[in-house]
Amino acid sequence: PRSTMPTSSAASVVYIRQLVGDYRLEVEQDEVLQEVVDNLIDELGSNKELTDWVVDFAKENLENERAWDVRYSLIEFSKEIFREEFKHIEDDVNRVAGQKGFFKNLKNTLWAIKGKFFAEVSTPAQEALKIIESNGWSVEDFSYGKNSGLLTFFKTFAFEKNISKIKSPGERIRNHFTQPQKWPSKTTRHNATIQRVAGDKLVPLLETILDVYDTSIKQALSAEVALKNLYVFGLITDISRKLKEYKDENNLMLLADAPKFLNGVIQDSDTPFIYEKVGSFYRNYLIDEFQDTSGMQWKNFQPLIVNSLDQGHTSLVVGDVKQAIYRWRGGDLNLLQQEIVPLIGDARVKVENLDTNYRSASEVINFNNAVFKTASTLLSQQTLTDITQKAYLDVAQAVARKNEKGFVQVEFIQEEKEENGDAMNFRPGNEDESTTAARWTEIALQRMTFALEQLQLKGAALRDIAILVRKNDEGQRIAAHLLNFKNSEDARKDCRYDVVSNESLRIDGASSVNLLLGAMYYLLNGEDAIARAQLAYEYARLHEPSRVFSDVFTITNQTIFENNLPEEFTKQKNLLRKLGILELTETLIKIFKLQDIEGELVYLQTFQNLVLDFYNRERNDLGSFLEWWEDNKHKKSIQISGEVDAIQILTVHKSKGLQFKYVIIPFCSWGLDHDNWQAPNLWVRSKESPFNEAGYIPVKYSKNLEETYFADYYTEEKTRTYLDNLNLLYVALTRAEVGMFITAPAPEVRSSKDSVASVLYHCLNHGDTLRPQWNEETLTWTSGEWMLQPSVSKSDSNAIQLSRYFTFDWRNNLIIKRSGSEFFNGSIEDQREKINYGIHIHEVLSRVQYEEDVADVLDEITIEGIISLQEKAIVEEELKSLFSIPQIKDWFSKDWSVKTEVPILLPDGDENRVDRLLIKDKTAVIIDFKTGTPKKSDNAQVQQYIDILRQMNYTKIEGYLLYVRDKEIVEVKSEGKQKLIRKKNDRDQLSLGF
Repeated sequence: PRSTMPTSSAASVVYIRQLVGDYRLEVEQDEVLQEVVDNLIDELGSNKELTDWVVDFAKENLENERAWDVRYSLIEFSKEIFREEFKHIEDDVNRVAGQKGFFKNLKNTLWAIKGKFFAEVSTPAQEALKIIESNGWSVEDFSYGKNSGLLTFFKTFAFEKNISKIKSPGERIRNHFTQPQKWPSKTTRHNATIQRVAGDKLVPLLETILDVYDTSIKQALSAEVALKNLYVFGLITDISRKLKEYKDENNLMLLADAPKFLNGVIQDSDTPFIYEKVGSFYRNYLIDEFQDTSGMQWKNFQPLIVNSLDQGHTSLVVGDVKQAIYRWRGGDLNLLQQEIVPLIGDARVKVENLDTNYRSASEVINFNNAVFKTASTLLSQQTLTDITQKAYLDVAQAVARKNEKGFVQVEFIQEEKEENGDAMNFRPGNEDESTTAARWTEIALQRMTFALEQLQLKGAALRDIAILVRKNDEGQRIAAHLLNFKNSEDARKDCRYDVVSNESLRIDGASSVNLLLGAMYYLLNGEDAIARAQLAYEYARLHEPSRVFSDVFTITNQTIFENNLPEEFTKQKNLLRKLGILELTETLIKIFKLQDIEGELVYLQTFQNLVLDFYNRERNDLGSFLEWWEDNKHKKSIQISGEVDAIQILTVHKSKGLQFKYVIIPFCSWGLDHDNWQAPNLWVRSKESPFNEAGYIPVKYSKNLEETYFADYYTEEKTRTYLDNLNLLYVALTRAEVGMFITAPAPEVRSSKDSVASVLYHCLNHGDTLRPQWNEETLTWTSGEWMLQPSVSKSDSNAIQLSRYFTFDWRNNLIIKRSGSEFFNGSIEDQREKINYGIHIHEVLSRVQYEEDVADVLDEITIEGIISLQEKAIVEEELKSLFSIPQIKDWFSKDWSVKTEVPILLPDGDENRVDRLLIKDKTAVIIDFKTGTPKKSDNAQVQQYIDILRQMNYTKIEGYLLYVRDKEIVEVKSEGKQKLIRKKNDRDQLSLGF
């Protein structure tokens, strides 16, 4: 890893954007896009131009055998507007795309280019086929016969409607069949005729096609790839418009918008005003995982770093370009690899290369050192760039744990065939056993299981073992395999096969949660047969396990169905439908007695947290919640302690930053390039006509781009993708502390081509370092011995486990607190009057510094509308009565330094306010105003204030309670005693009981 040490902060974007107080910062942008696209579709019919475009889009989909519903395409493409690559060019795109008629004119131009190409090649191709057909010639009459490719060439150019499917003419077409004498085969009876017709007609037609192809293919293919995204691209301005409307209407800001927004505010300012507050608190900054930082994020961080350096402070940037695996999120490894030093300045940067590995045993480190030195060279040769080699220049690491050897084993699996065509499967100890039609992945699963057993037999704890996969569905397959194996006869009794994975922790797999959801769906629609079946099944599964499930599903009569459910549920259906979703969940848990089901409590708690979050963020509506649940249930899992004794199944991305004693990688075969179905969009432009006037346009990444005006974009993306996938391999292979077991497909297996498996195979077969441990016969590479490191058991004594899930009926617990109960003794009017005047006097006293300020404060609260002019006169008289008391008059004299409404931080972390604090030298007087009658509890808070001030080194502290209604002053002693100073009882004076 590299650490760059110079010699996020985000500001309140909410304030700057002037969002109101209940704004929402939205993270789930997919849900927002769904709403936005639906809103856009709702405009169809009222917006003619939009309607015509969408109708043409649907027609084009139907003509190409795609779904006519364009919403999915729109949602997928609309995700582009959140990508950082698009954010950089968004203004340019919107400026060009916003021109009236832009998309319609571009579409017509591109179709014209494509149509012209087909017209110029299909006409001579069809004419050539007619000549061949009219002469009765077959493929056997031409040289090379069926392998000539001649008829295929003419048929392709005559009838193919997709330029991308037209292969570039080969050397045989270009060099052999451009010579008439070479057309006839040796066995044809039409030798002379074929040569003559070929010379007179067929060769000129062929050359015409070749000439058009060579001069027009780049432009025509560029037009075709641009057309594939044109319809969704044509709606991007409408989607942006609807997105802005949606954000304004719902008072939200998308998290994806924050970097660009901050970037726009900062621009080229050295110290933007929004960072001034942050800069006043922090002098040093640490940015970890810098290789995954995006360009915009860095531009937002840079002013903070530079400002810190300017003030003489140091900051730290840590990263490793070999672990840059988040480019799809905007991560830019070039920042760490090339740009940060010149951006900050050579003189202010110290680069330290951390070249010692403290995590892994020597065999693991040496294996990785050799593999990635060779692999980086190989990929640089394949991509014809040195980017990969530069990224892996510092790959060699020194060994810190020299006394620990460790082990590494790599197996390449073949799909060997028996005589009957079935694949053979081998497992140590029973090499003669075979299975039918076994794919290499099935063999890999069995080898993985064997490795798990061997590790356990040698004493490894399950929690020390991790299985790493590239994709989530691979993890699901492994979890299912181990579950099935656990329940099979092949499972060893002295081994365990328990796993922890995303799938095993998903909330929608919990029986209790599914019972709650079944009840909710049934309440929403009692006629829903699926909801009824789910409710019946889940209830029987939890509370009637002995019941035959076939009987559960055969009940169709609603009355009989409900008789099997709790009576409290069936009799209160109408009431339950009226409850809010949070209270409904709580009530259903209680009705169905879910609070006592062992093993389900954590799922219930997490589910109810989700309900509460939805209630706070969205709406209190059952239908809306269930709709949200269907869209998001696959994302919701429980969080558990890392000390659970089970095998962990993680994706390589999630394993980043973690380490495990033993790592198993059963499917080490992910591709070096993008999968076709996951190919990204590239925003490209060209100086060639007509693209020079179109600005940036989106095209799908594919090998076809090599033959277009956008070839440079393709080459760069391919190079970056190869590096991304090599980095994934690096992350996977560097997680192990002690041992690593890897299985991959052998070279002849189809999935091995252009994958990390082929790279790994090449590395193990080349070079003096790794080749000695290679066994060509078994296709196995082994180093070290399976010697295990003792597992350290960590105490979990602080863990708190719930024995049951508590539910409450708030209606039975709600009590109205009668604050100021001493005022409830007169008429309602008298009570309100007492309370109001008490509040008014308290308001004046809290604002008054000295007695002379009373008149001004009374004017202020009158202007503010707190009291009326009539009330002002009464309050003023009451205040005069208070100030006639000598001690009170002294408290409001200028002999004291006065603080009002002083915030005090209490020992438990809470904050309270002292009504009036008087300070003179080391003497402090605390005064707390009370508008009610005296209570025993009044002095507790003042005593707490006294204790706090004593800790602040005030030597003499006095505390008083002033009951303004009765003109009574009570001294609070620090030991808790109260001393009555004075009680005013003059009938001639005004009181608060008017």
